[in-house]
Amino acid sequence: MWVRFCQKHGIDHALAKPPFQKPTLKKIVIMSESYCKKSVNVKTFLAATALTTMFLGGNVLPANAAMSSRMAPLPVVEQQKNTVKGTVTDQAGEPLIGASVVIKGTTKGAVTDAEGRFAIDVPNGATLEISCIGFEKRSIKVGAQKNITVSMAEDARSLNDVVVTAMGIKKERKALGYAVTDMKAEELMKNKNTNVINSLAGKVPGLNITQSSGAAGAGATIVMRGANSTAEGRSNQPLFVVDGIIYDNSTSVVGNSGTDGMTRNATTFSNRVMDINPEDIADISVLKGAAAAALYGSRAADGAIIITTKKGAEGSVKIDYTGKLSASFATKLPETQKLFGRGAYSDNGVFNDQTYSSWGKAYDGSETLYDNIGNFFRTGAVLDNNISISGGSKNQSFFLSLSNYDQQGIVRKTGYDKTTVRFNGEQKYGKLTVSANVTYSISKTDKTLTSGGLWGSGGTGTMTALYGWPLQEDMSHYLNDDGTKYRLFDGVWELADDKENPYWIINKDKMYDKTHRFTGALSGNFKITDWWDVTARFGYDNYTTDAYTYIAPGSVVKELYQNGRLSKSDYRYEYWSSNVMTNLHKTFGDFDLGLMLGTTAESTERLNQTHWGYNFTTPGTISFTNIAAGDQFFNDGTTKKRLVGVYGEARASYKNLAYLTFTGRNDWSSTLPLNNRSYFYSSASGALVFTELLPKNDILSFGKVRASWAQVGKDADAYATLTYLEKPINYGGYTGVGNVYTKGNSILKPEIQTAWEIGTELRFLKGRLGVDWTYYHSSTKNQIASPRLSNAGGYIMMSINSGSVINEGMEVSITGKPFDGKDFKWESTLNFSYNKGRLGDFLEGVGMFYPTDAQFGTVKSASVPNGGKFMALVGTRFETEHDADGNEIKGGKYLIDPTTGLYKVHSGSNDVVGNREPKLIGGWNNTFTYKNLSLSFLLDFRIGGDVFNGTEQFMVNNGLSKLTTLNNRQSVTVEGINATTGEPYSATYEAGKTYTFGKTTYSGEAMIQKYWSNYADNSYNFIQSVNWLKLRSLSLSYDFTSLLPSHNIIKRLSANITGQNLLTWTNYKGMDPEVCTAGGTGGSGATGIDYCSVPSVRTVTFGVNVTF
Repeated sequence: MWVRFCQKHGIDHALAKPPFQKPTLKKIVIMSESYCKKSVNVKTFLAATALTTMFLGGNVLPANAAMSSRMAPLPVVEQQKNTVKGTVTDQAGEPLIGASVVIKGTTKGAVTDAEGRFAIDVPNGATLEISCIGFEKRSIKVGAQKNITVSMAEDARSLNDVVVTAMGIKKERKALGYAVTDMKAEELMKNKNTNVINSLAGKVPGLNITQSSGAAGAGATIVMRGANSTAEGRSNQPLFVVDGIIYDNSTSVVGNSGTDGMTRNATTFSNRVMDINPEDIADISVLKGAAAAALYGSRAADGAIIITTKKGAEGSVKIDYTGKLSASFATKLPETQKLFGRGAYSDNGVFNDQTYSSWGKAYDGSETLYDNIGNFFRTGAVLDNNISISGGSKNQSFFLSLSNYDQQGIVRKTGYDKTTVRFNGEQKYGKLTVSANVTYSISKTDKTLTSGGLWGSGGTGTMTALYGWPLQEDMSHYLNDDGTKYRLFDGVWELADDKENPYWIINKDKMYDKTHRFTGALSGNFKITDWWDVTARFGYDNYTTDAYTYIAPGSVVKELYQNGRLSKSDYRYEYWSSNVMTNLHKTFGDFDLGLMLGTTAESTERLNQTHWGYNFTTPGTISFTNIAAGDQFFNDGTTKKRLVGVYGEARASYKNLAYLTFTGRNDWSSTLPLNNRSYFYSSASGALVFTELLPKNDILSFGKVRASWAQVGKDADAYATLTYLEKPINYGGYTGVGNVYTKGNSILKPEIQTAWEIGTELRFLKGRLGVDWTYYHSSTKNQIASPRLSNAGGYIMMSINSGSVINEGMEVSITGKPFDGKDFKWESTLNFSYNKGRLGDFLEGVGMFYPTDAQFGTVKSASVPNGGKFMALVGTRFETEHDADGNEIKGGKYLIDPTTGLYKVHSGSNDVVGNREPKLIGGWNNTFTYKNLSLSFLLDFRIGGDVFNGTEQFMVNNGLSKLTTLNNRQSVTVEGINATTGEPYSATYEAGKTYTFGKTTYSGEAMIQKYWSNYADNSYNFIQSVNWLKLRSLSLSYDFTSLLPSHNIIKRLSANITGQNLLTWTNYKGMDPEVCTAGGTGGSGATGIDYCSVPSVRTVTFGVNVTF
């Protein structure tokens, strides 16, 4: 019966002990502890179904099967007329099925039904004992009341909770030989984000999450236990799996700098996991080790995040509504100097005020200064509505939801709107169970170019213009009274050389993208016998992103585009997958054995088409039909990839003591050469619950040690083995052809990652205190890298097998219940982790690896071969004094070039100037509950890790930074070593004086300007090792359910108010230390680079939850 029961409800019976044995008594006794589950979760009814069957059949066994042979059978209690009715729920208010309710000192009792309800005759003054496996026992003294509600607290001592692992297999946590973090919907909703990734920040050890910016629809960067690939085209993010189907989480960039300016560093992009409605999620499992994710194959080399959505439950139909209203505000804006106005000095001291720079004369108090930066941003708003209907019967269930998320960004004319529809259904036909999942979403992001623009047209970036606009000019004045464009230097500057007004950009230009996504899955499970079943699953994921960019006539672009420009791009992603697996499981005495075999196939196709043109023939008509054919251009590209794999898993366990698991998988990938496209990898993991060998005690309630070793293969990007021709070039009467700048490699091998981890799980004081510790190490072999090459070979890049990436680190999670009273409870979780990433030895001559879209100001993100840091920063710096051998002295005095009178900039272009990887990250999550009132807060922290303040560097260059007011701009001083003579050098440059270098004489004002320009060339001046502590979320909620009439149409009612990103304590001098200027960048990414982005936001939300 237990085997069949486990199969029916998706539990691996080989890893779960039966709660009862086959009944041999003809009389009944009530179990002292019954198995129960929440009605909102159909993972399993566990023994609730068995208990009901036994009651109907006339038999119930005692909880301890060993005692059953020694206990005399007791008669069943007949139902009495005068009853006390009640409901048993968990702490979230969800009803519990199959809870045992017994009158203390007797065998009289009842079992809760599918709604958590019970009815029992109770003598006056009697005490009821309520018990349920996985929950702490409750005792309730019954007086004259006729209705009671009992809330059950989860029992941390049991540790029998089931988690979802690779391939959707559910296993007991204590059986796992690797680290897994499981998070339920209740925890996610405490700080709900439309991007569910952000809801995990600070809650999962080893997970480093950075939000790209505060712009509407902005994505996030997620890295698990350090990144593993240096190649720019490889995202280093974990694999996402939703209801068993691989779910693409790319950050799709459909344009480029030449067609519409849409590069990763120039505007807002969403990562595609944002297409999921967070309200649909039941739980998330984070598989962090290679052993945990090995069965998923190549795509899971960076870990996996398993998302399970909600399903219907047996019982009456339930309707849930959630509504939220939010307001968002910019957290911190760049500070500007308010002492000096617009203007600049030439070398000979001539003043020129026809410039946007703020190196002008001091204000005399008569000027009006405008808060251009502060006034540009507004209060953002979000309206979030979700409704779902669910229900089911013994053989079927359904869940249907509809949601809309409408966000207004803090930048005017920007926003993000998403609508999703989901249907999950399940039907049972005897031994066959069929389930289907269908989701459709449509999202639109209205955005603007931020820090970049079209190639050769630098004036189209909103934020760069904003952070450089002089304060004495009203930036909101962008139109004349007659509606024509107002230009500050009209008639003085050519339009192409001007700087675009940000208000013109957001009001006249238009930029948006719209994504339609459809995902579906169909699966079936057939029980051949009680120890053998077969599962087949077919999945489909398709989305199309349409991007639109319009640059209005009269915009600040090069002359060719000044009569208007239009670009439309389409990006299509299509993914098919099939997965067939069979499970066998048998028990032999105290041994449980299991075997799983399966095969999978998947096909991925990506299509990108771009159509652009310029010079509208008729004013006011925005259409390609209004552009001459010769001024229109079209590009398209398609990539296809196929992968086939076979896999297997063998499991063995002995009692509740020891667990072993072995896996193996072989893949065949179309992206590798024929001779190398087959590759095999395996894993082994084990766990020992050593407290099973110790006497039971309340000090150490549970103890387990675990270890795992695994290899995971990783194939190449599509077409990395091939070299392609560039599009032909026509010149005069000739046609020229040539290769593209990337060379193919026809002998590539698969990249293999080898990882191991050890860990322990301990529970103390009856489970009130828990510790989970993990140490891990991973390294790659045959790293598929794309180093920069010398142009002399005719190529810039080529994929090669060389070197490795090495990560090692530690994760700690501490859980506790400092207070656990009847009315007041305090639950707390502290986690922290660190990772050290570095590169191993590469081929001689291999230089830095750096992503194209992560180069800002004077720095680039980079990975440094041969023992260097994975998350390095390279940039420009001042050269220091040399020793007797001609080598620079680290920490020595700066050299000063006597020909300029300023610090000498080192000639190297790849000097390592920082390491962006933090020394420690973590979070402290707390929930306080008093009766129906709940208060939760989350603090997350980071210690160490360099951040480049490129916004400050940009403002130093244009004279708006407060730094530039040193000595009231009356003098600056340089001190160091003469680069020519090696003698000490010191000089002070004062306003009103002149200084001669070579044959040129400079005014003091010009030298002060040059000093700050020289200062901005030294990346070190803007790099800071950052620490932060954030109040990530604060939530207060109240459950009004107990105040509702017993037979009201409303079954549950609660309200909450939540604040997110409310406070930040940091030593960082910029806006927000949590920065990632270019979202979705591969390789070492753009985390830790702050450059003219939309500022982060703090949000306050009011919400209501109603169940009918």
